[in-house]
Parts: sequence; structure tokens; C-alpha cells
Amino acid sequence: MNTLQAFCSQLKASARYARCRYLVVIQGSLSWSRSTAQLFIEDDTKTLQCGPPLLAEINTIAFRQAKQWLGRECESLIVNARDGFDAEAFGAMTGTLVGGGLCVLVLPEQGLQTRTSMFDRRLAGLLQSPDVYWLREGQVSYPLVVSHSQREPDIGNGRAQTSRCDQPFSVKLAKIDADADADADADADAGALTVCQAQAITAIRRVVTGHRKRPLVLTADRGRGKSAALGLAAASLLAERSLRIGITAPSYAAAETVFRHGAMRLGLPFSQQRKLQHGSGSLVFFSPDALLAEQPKLDVLFVDEAAAIPAPILHTLLQRFNRLVFASTVHGYEGTGRGFAVKFRTLLDQVMPQWREFKMAQPIRWAEQDPLERWVFNALLLDADIDDVALAAVAIGEQQGDRRADSPSRIEISYRAIDKQTLASDEKLLRQVFGLLVNAHYQTSPSDLTALLDDPQLHVLVGHANEQIVSCCLVQIEGGFDDELVMQIQNGSRRPKGHLLVQSLAAHLGIGQAASQLAGRILRIAVHPDLQQQGLGLAMLQFTERWAVGQVDYLGTSFGFAPELLRFWQKAGYVPVRLGFKNDAASGYPSLLCVRALEPVSQHWQLTASTIFAATFASNAMEAYSQLALEQFVPLYLMLLPSMVSVQSLPADIVDHHLALYSAGGLGYELALPALTIWLNQTLLTATQEQAETLAYAIAKVIQRQSWSDMVVTFNLAGRKQAEQVLRDLVYAHLNTSDIKESE
Repeated sequence: MNTLQAFCSQLKASARYARCRYLVVIQGSLSWSRSTAQLFIEDDTKTLQCGPPLLAEINTIAFRQAKQWLGRECESLIVNARDGFDAEAFGAMTGTLVGGGLCVLVLPEQGLQTRTSMFDRRLAGLLQSPDVYWLREGQVSYPLVVSHSQREPDIGNGRAQTSRCDQPFSVKLAKIDADADADADADADAGALTVCQAQAITAIRRVVTGHRKRPLVLTADRGRGKSAALGLAAASLLAERSLRIGITAPSYAAAETVFRHGAMRLGLPFSQQRKLQHGSGSLVFFSPDALLAEQPKLDVLFVDEAAAIPAPILHTLLQRFNRLVFASTVHGYEGTGRGFAVKFRTLLDQVMPQWREFKMAQPIRWAEQDPLERWVFNALLLDADIDDVALAAVAIGEQQGDRRADSPSRIEISYRAIDKQTLASDEKLLRQVFGLLVNAHYQTSPSDLTALLDDPQLHVLVGHANEQIVSCCLVQIEGGFDDELVMQIQNGSRRPKGHLLVQSLAAHLGIGQAASQLAGRILRIAVHPDLQQQGLGLAMLQFTERWAVGQVDYLGTSFGFAPELLRFWQKAGYVPVRLGFKNDAASGYPSLLCVRALEPVSQHWQLTASTIFAATFASNAMEAYSQLALEQFVPLYLMLLPSMVSVQSLPADIVDHHLALYSAGGLGYELALPALTIWLNQTLLTATQEQAETLAYAIAKVIQRQSWSDMVVTFNLAGRKQAEQVLRDLVYAHLNTSDIKESE
């Protein structure tokens, strides 16, 4: 055995003995990297590689498919980053690696330092951590293999991970509280692998066995056995009594672990079924939409990955069910549950103030203080926090003679834009900015971190008190397209990536000028939760506007439509110009697009956009917007009413433009409806009976507002797609006929 083989063997033995995971970086030529990576996976039966294939005989997952491996396990992992490092995929795949496994990161000969990517350069520095083993081609001696217990924690600018449940597992559990004795003894035999998991099972069971309207919020980092605890708790309850337990999650894949552990504990075969039957009791999966539509009778409802379910749905569940368990990942590769937890607590305090919380800290898949988890948390900022900001804000208030620090006027805040170099070189600053973003939006993920450091069109603006960040705003520069590309966007043949604001204005409102001009799309605006409702958000937007003047022609944003959010943006001078026809998957609300013109060239079309929106909203009030909640519909209707005195008042040039776009395949029926209505009514005014009969199809849809399904049946069509095309073709034919007659 040569020295390299000996090193690999010793490192694998050390990892298995300590049940921890190590990160190994190999840097060299392609052939050397292949042969070296092969040494680390010998004797492992479950090996995965992610990225471009390195070893032909090993199962390969493309970076874009990494999220599909949620909940699966492997014994060793190879990540091929020779052509680029994918932060999202790396975070996802390292979660599949069990304790005792090695993660082998393969880099090119030149390493990461020479790359222009600020993210890669930061990564290169973090890879020098004592938690990382390095192997380079041509290396004569190899690192000393140190056991997990001997390695000093390297917390960098982060925080060492601590556990509330660090005692060894025992059959007799410590009491959680005075009335939990019986459950604690019962859960000792429920299949739990750690004290933390057993206590979580006890807490879940008490939702069923205890008082009503006392929901449980269960939070944990990945690898703590949260979903398994739900499954084991369900099994223990079904073994004792006839219950109908419902479970919902963003997808069945997210809840599969619950069913797998429940089936295993009950001795039932498992083949990814969505219902487990045990005696007269059952565990049944419902999608969030189906749960609201069917309103099943349940004894208890489990909500897994609750942070990924829209807030309006969670609110409805609280109103419809008396016994609930909400489980959510705190630090996850696809986003975080901390922003959800902060906002959800407020709702729980209002609806069910007797709610309880249990935090699972003890890992199950790997040992405490796992080196790989610690490094991943630090590198991808999964543990970025905001606590330091709150402490600093209070301290500033005290210095100014106000211990409350409850007013922005008592906290001196300065504003500035931060360049990529500064953000990448100042880890404390980066963690503060990212911590605020994580807290503001649960879907903030490692890909957002990469964009912060590498996207030249993404700008970071912050408000800071002394050295502490208290607010931030992300602005993406979009647009500046030539006429040909603008027309392609309007016709639906092109969708340039990363230009959502200008594309929506051009494709959905027919305003091509908006795509030819430069826009600043506000992706995120965040204020520390302890300092909210004090004007800091508006102050941040005012600075953003001052910064944007001279750089872009207008600003815009899109958000889940809630009246209070609309009032905030209106107060900042933004005008709503488009409301989506379907609820957004993330927010649970239809998306509302707002703009604020900064230059005369954009002020004219902003007024036109408002007119189009008013006409569209009025035309669709009985169809696409008929299901909009009254608390959403009424304020928007009242605001737009002065502009919607009559659909017929829509300017003729806009009508002609929208009809042309619609007949050519652009826009959609709902967006073109005002123009279609005007065109059809004007045509019918001078049409003969015979001519009107040729427009029967358009009359049925545009005037009578028959549903697409009825149109399919009435006119014997193949489906909705054909039904929509028939209307487009009819408009196209009549427009061309009119053009011919006018030329004659």
C-alpha cells in the first residue's frame, strides 16, 4: 500500500469510528483526479457523484438535479467542480452524506484563486480551514489524519454549533415537563435514535393527547430526524388508537420520509404510497390545495416543511383544524425556516396563543460538531444570523439617551451601496447582509449568495448604524434591449433570462418602451425585525431612488399582493400596473407588479400602463379575478375605479397594438380582453346579420364570457389550446380583412 492509499484508508477509518464526515479537496490533472477519487470510494456500496461525470461507473447527478435527492443517503460523495462550483447543489448533496462518509471536492489544476468569481475566491480562502483535508498532484507527504475528537472547532466568523440534547440516548428519558411522564416512557420504545428525537415524538404525541388548540412548531437543522420523528410519532399513535392523521407538505417527496419511517415502525410494506392503513386508523397525504378543497375530517394534521407553504394557506389551516404540528427546517440548502418562524409566531400568538415550540438540535445522521456540516454552514452562510444587529441597535439608542431605541430618529442611520469586492472581503459585513435577507424571505438560498458576490447587474444597498447593518435593498438592472428583441419578447418567442420586470411590461402590457429602457428591479428589501414599522423601509427605498437616478429610467418590483404591502409601496410612490391571474407558489397570493418612473421617458408609459391595468382589472372582475378575496379586491377596485369609467375609453392606438400582439401569438386572453371587447363591439355596430354570424365564436367568449371548457364542447374542439387559437385566428382574419378594405 502506497502512502496515498494509506492516507485514504486512515481517513475513512477515522470518519467511520467517529461517525463524522470530512471534506477532502483534490486538485490536479483530470487523470490524476480520477485515480485519486477512486481510492476514496473503494468498498463503499452507496457512492454518488455530482456535476460532470468523473468516474464512469458511479451514479451521476447533474447540478440542476441535486434537489431531487432530498431525503436520500449515500456513503461517499464526489463533487466535480473542475468546471465550476454550484453552491446550491453542493449544499443539497452534502445533506445526503451519512456519518462516516467522505465528501471529495474535485478542483482543476489552477484551483479557485485564479477565477474572476468573487464567490470562488471567498471559497478558496474558506477551503484553507483546518476542517478540510487537501491533496495536490505531485504532493510528497500527506496530511496527518486527526480523529474528530482531537480537531479544534473552526468557527471562523460563524458560530460553533451547539446542542440542547447532547446526552447519550437512554431508554429512560428525562421528563420534559410535569405532565409528560407517560408519554416519555411510551416514546422510549417508539423507535427514536436520540434523546432529542424521542422528546420531539413526545411533544408531537401531546398535540393529540393533550388540550385542543395548542399547536406545536417543530424546528431543526437538516440531519436531525425531524421528518422521521413525525413518522415515528404517527406510528406510535396509530398503534394505540384509531386516528385519521393527515399530513401535508409542498410535495409528496418532501413527506416521503414521514411515510417511510411510519411504515417501517408499523411493520407495513412501503412503496411510496400516500396512505398508510393500520387497523381502522390511517396516515394520509394531502397536497395543500387538496386539503383546502376537500376539507377532510382529521384527528390531527402534520405540516412538514411548513416554511415552504404560503402563509395564507397556513392561516386557513389554523382556522380549520384544532390539532396541528408544524415542522420546518431552520438551516437548509434550499432556503431557511427562520424568516418563517419569526412571522409565523405573530400569527400563532393571535390565533392560538397556547402554541408550543420544540427545537431539535442533536444530529442523527452524523455526530455532534460534524466537520463537514460546520464547514458547509460557514461557507454557504446557512447560519447567518441577525442577533448582533439587534444588540447593536439597542446600544446605539442607549448612547443617545434612549434605552428603547424604538425610533429611527434616535438611531443615526447612514446609507451606501456596497461593491462586490468589499462584500467578498468583509465576512462580517457579508454575514450581516445575508442574515437580514434570510430573515426577510424563507427562499433565500446559496444561489442568492453566489449572485450577491458575482452578478454584475445585482447591486446591494444598505442602511447601517455604526458598523451594524439594519436594512438592505437588492436592485437588479434589467432591459436596454434593441427593437428586434423587444418585438420577439412581445410576440412570445424570446424570454431573456433575468429580466422579469421588463419582460412582464413588454409581454403582458404591450409596452415595448419599458424593455428598451433601463430598469432597476427591487428583488428584496429587508429591515431588521426589531426595527420594523418605524419608517426604515421607506427610508431605504428613498435612498435607493436617489442612487438609481441617472443609472436607470425607472424602478419596479413584484410581490405577493396583500393590501398592507400595496399601501407600503404606494407610500413610496410606486404605481400598480399588473396583477397576476394565479396565486404565486411561494407567497400564496397573486403577484402585483408596481413601477416608479424616474425619468420623463418612462413617466408617459407609466400612465398608459395604469390605464391598461384599470381596463384589464375591470374586464376580468367576473372571470379571472372573481375568486380574489374581497379584502384584496375592494381596495384595488376603488383605487382603479377613476380610471375604469369605461373600457371603451382605452386609447385606440393601445387597442390596435394589443390586437396585433394577440393575433400574432403574444399577450393572453385575459390581458387582451379590454381590446377584444372594444374591437368586437365596434365591429358589431356596423355589421350585417351575416357578418355578425361569422363572429359568433368571439361573441360567445368575449361578450357572453363562456368558459373555455364550454367553448370546447359548444364548438366541438379538441381542447382549450385549440379553443384559444381559434379566437386568435379569428381576430387575425378580421384584422387583415379590415386592412384590405381600407387599402381599397
